[in-house]
Amino acid sequence: MQFARHLRTQGALFRPSLAALLVLVCCALTSCKTVEPTNRTLKDLQEWATPEPRDRVSPAHEQVRAKAGMVRWVEQYLQHEYRVIGQRFVLTEPGFTAGAAIGSKALQHVTQNLNGTLKINGWYDDDKYRIFLWTFGDSSPRYVAFVWANNFLPSTRERTLVGYFELVPYARH
Repeated sequence: MQFARHLRTQGALFRPSLAALLVLVCCALTSCKTVEPTNRTLKDLQEWATPEPRDRVSPAHEQVRAKAGMVRWVEQYLQHEYRVIGQRFVLTEPGFTAGAAIGSKALQHVTQNLNGTLKINGWYDDDKYRIFLWTFGDSSPRYVAFVWANNFLPSTRERTLVGYFELVPYARH
């Protein structure tokens, strides 16, 4: 009888503790989970041109200003004829300077695997960034850009920011 009472008392203490533990575990698992982008084209292009582990996908909270600056530059460079609707960023391995090789891989993937057509080759047009813009699809064309920052990001052990973008024509009113 005393044992049964002891179990009920211990069980009463144990249930809230177990529930709290389960809540903490669930919260930890969901906050650590990597959310995959919905845009498979950008993911495939990034994996083709800048594969991990040498280069790594940059989480949303990292290098926010540099990423926003790159998006602004893309839209300005394209004279606000297009706007960015999808984006994926990578930081290259420390000290990596062979941007032309990455650009070549991106160009090869889009033209050979996606049947894209190079629309803009701005590889040497600017001091801050280099860009390729492709279009693919006939009835409802899609636009994808690859952008390479020419300079290392501060405080990153000489990492370079690379952006993959999906764009749409900017609707003018």
